[in-house]
Amino acid sequence: MSNGNPTMVAYTAPRREIYAWAIGGVATHALICTYGQAMNIFTVGFGLNAAVVGWAMMLPRVIDAIADPFLGHLSDNTHTRWGRRKPFLILGAGLASLFIFLLWWGDSTWSHTAQLVYLTILGTLFYTSWGLYSMAWTALGYELTDDYNERSRVAALAGVVTAVVLLANAWVYWFALRPLFKNGVIDTVRSLFSKGLDWAHMSGVLDASFRTVPGAVSNEVNGIRWITCFVVVISVSAAIYATKNCKERFSKSNTQHTPIGVALKATFKNRPFMTLMLFKLCQVFGERVFQGLLFFIGIYYVCQGDKNFATKITGQAGLFSILVSFMVLPLIKPISQNLGKRAGLIIPSVVALVLILVQPLVLTPEHPYLLLIPLLVLSPLSIISNAMIASIVPDICDLDELEHGNRREGLFTSVVAFMGKLEISLSVLIVGYLVTFSGLDQKIAKQAPEVLQKLLWLAIGPGIFFTFFALLMALRFRMNEATMVEIRQKLDSRRAAESLPS
Repeated sequence: MSNGNPTMVAYTAPRREIYAWAIGGVATHALICTYGQAMNIFTVGFGLNAAVVGWAMMLPRVIDAIADPFLGHLSDNTHTRWGRRKPFLILGAGLASLFIFLLWWGDSTWSHTAQLVYLTILGTLFYTSWGLYSMAWTALGYELTDDYNERSRVAALAGVVTAVVLLANAWVYWFALRPLFKNGVIDTVRSLFSKGLDWAHMSGVLDASFRTVPGAVSNEVNGIRWITCFVVVISVSAAIYATKNCKERFSKSNTQHTPIGVALKATFKNRPFMTLMLFKLCQVFGERVFQGLLFFIGIYYVCQGDKNFATKITGQAGLFSILVSFMVLPLIKPISQNLGKRAGLIIPSVVALVLILVQPLVLTPEHPYLLLIPLLVLSPLSIISNAMIASIVPDICDLDELEHGNRREGLFTSVVAFMGKLEISLSVLIVGYLVTFSGLDQKIAKQAPEVLQKLLWLAIGPGIFFTFFALLMALRFRMNEATMVEIRQKLDSRRAAESLPS
């Protein structure tokens, strides 16, 4: 698809810079995924009540969500010798790494109240610091290119990094349970070389350190501490590499400070942005509510209470869905070029709607492995739509600059983050209430048929409702390549005029 103006060449950063920015995404995803292990570690490893841990993990997310727009606005209006974003990259990555490291050093002998307070405080400090880094990193990525379709490629590249981190994260808890951490890492290393380079002895020590022994006592708390050390080193290194190798184009673009209230009002009055946020809201609710209830449907309905069988299918689906995602990501830019970004929102919504509609035929105890179908399909659909959203937001930032004169990637990024955290928190709450309303008794394997049918329709009904409205929002979204060519021409003309000596 031509941009309609052969004389205009849209800026795109060198590939080295784009790849450096993508590597910075390792810090974003590795840190938050490690924090996501807190539910398992603090319930199983420390023995806290799961509901209590859930609240302790939700409160930091809500506090951070409220702080996000203020931090994004601060970033947009910060002027230092290093730029607007880079100080926040280093500060956010450093503090987030420190707090995620300290998170696991609560003592299991403490009272549950002390552990809860510790988890909540450290979680809040971590989330705020991580949000600072994530906001600055995302906003910096919006500056990498002005090209309508190249922005889709940049978003897809970030998706590759996300998929790699998610694949590694799927094995974190398994790795934390290895005998290596129960026996002691330092003692294991000493034992490894106690007989010099005796390969037979070294092989035996390593085998004993990593072999799964049914019923053996493990120490996942010590395991996650060592794993977090590795994550911290990788994350800080990735953040430093991205900071050093990425250039800020608009570090001095906001010459006049706009009050936060005025800036937020302008953001929420941006019609394409609000349409996109409503799409995202409905998409996340449709996807997460359905997937949240699908966990219970898989165990109690499809697998008839067999948790081992259900989680085996879920684990297989998780691995395969990430592999499918790798195959889908290269399609992001071709979809943008040939069909437009709007189609990248519409197509996943249509497929998801059809998928949910056929679930009464798919989810049956007679054919349990058909449970793989929704688990496998929903992940790549989500990746496509999320990548399209990530490539559309910088287009909206261009429109906003044309209308108001300032570059405000930080504020738009933080509002997207605010909406995301709000959506996740509310969807978890909705799932909890729907499970309770269904009458499901998690203490017994066999549930009454009417309970299972009610649970099934409680998953399908909201899924259809929210996904249908996501489709409507996608159809209402009007920005396209022709719109962006016109906006870019006006922006380039304005910037050229402003650069002339007065």
